[in-house]
Amino acid sequence: MNLETAEQSLIFKCIAGSHAYGTNTPESDVDHRGVFAVPAADYICLNKKVEQVSDAKNDTTYYTIHRFLQLACFGNPNILELLWTPEDCVLIDDERWKQIHDIRQTFITKSVLDAFGGYAVAQIKRATGQNKLINNPISKEKPCKEDFCWIIPMCCKRDMPDDDYFCGRILELHHDYPFRPIKLSEHGINLDHYDCATVEHLPHAFRLYYRGKRAKGVFRGDDTADIVCESIPIVEEYESFSGILIYHKDAYERALRLWHQYWDWRKNRNEARWTPQEQDEVDVRFDRKNMMHCMRLLYSGENILEHGCPIVRFDGDRLQRLRDIRAGRIAYDDILQEAEERLAKLDEARKTCSLPTSPNFDAVNELSIRLHRCFHDHL
Repeated sequence: MNLETAEQSLIFKCIAGSHAYGTNTPESDVDHRGVFAVPAADYICLNKKVEQVSDAKNDTTYYTIHRFLQLACFGNPNILELLWTPEDCVLIDDERWKQIHDIRQTFITKSVLDAFGGYAVAQIKRATGQNKLINNPISKEKPCKEDFCWIIPMCCKRDMPDDDYFCGRILELHHDYPFRPIKLSEHGINLDHYDCATVEHLPHAFRLYYRGKRAKGVFRGDDTADIVCESIPIVEEYESFSGILIYHKDAYERALRLWHQYWDWRKNRNEARWTPQEQDEVDVRFDRKNMMHCMRLLYSGENILEHGCPIVRFDGDRLQRLRDIRAGRIAYDDILQEAEERLAKLDEARKTCSLPTSPNFDAVNELSIRLHRCFHDHL
């Protein structure tokens, strides 16, 4: 199942995201959401059933009727918003969708308030995570395994052209602190000329042997972070032994993950969103868009308490507030304080409000069965 196939069975499609909220800027992408029908038999066959399909950037996402109703029962804010989509954003709207639309109020329960508050907190966490990416740029140079290696060298008699220099360097480095680990980069040696073997009872430690052109190398290729060990003949050990190599593999792999995370973000991010923000002062260099969504969700949750439905299209003071957050005209600490106060009020109001505890599952199940039974009537 892919987007093209799902589009052939859409019962609903709309413009979602910032264009629906009224918070869009000239650089905003256009997001689409929709619901599509599949045969009821898909849910009893042995093949893995498809619940939703998306494009690579999730700008377009379609849900099966079954998945949509399931998420609506869970109070998922992104799903419930589709049931209150502004008319000017609706692109496809057939009679099957109207049946779902007619029972939309059954999904508004106390658990919805928890969901809206939880999603708001998640946006704060995302804003914090993006803040780390903004304020902690990582070099374009990929982490190197050798940078996570240390050596405890041993000065012994070996038939090496640079033996005098090598031993002299060791004595210099160990004049005050004998046999302390030294960064590999301080030695200037090439691990391609060495082989190694494990050290018994010492994880991350390896015996290092200089073997010149005969060496197979300690690291082999970029595909693995592991050191490759060799079996060194006993007769060669004394003459070729150079010291103990300590390799912090876990630290290298962690640095590599952070490097990929940062540069994947840089590659896929919307430059129009981030470049102006990175030119601002440090105290406003947070992910404004995530914090805007945090407040949007809290405003919407409050509207559920007051009027029984979420807000999708914003206007007036609330819209201006969201735009000010997005534009960086409000400091992060002020937004965070407001968010915390509104979260506390929302949580307190949930305990005393008159909303039902859960949706009318019987009504939702009945509708689901009816919609799936009539699938073939629309083929």
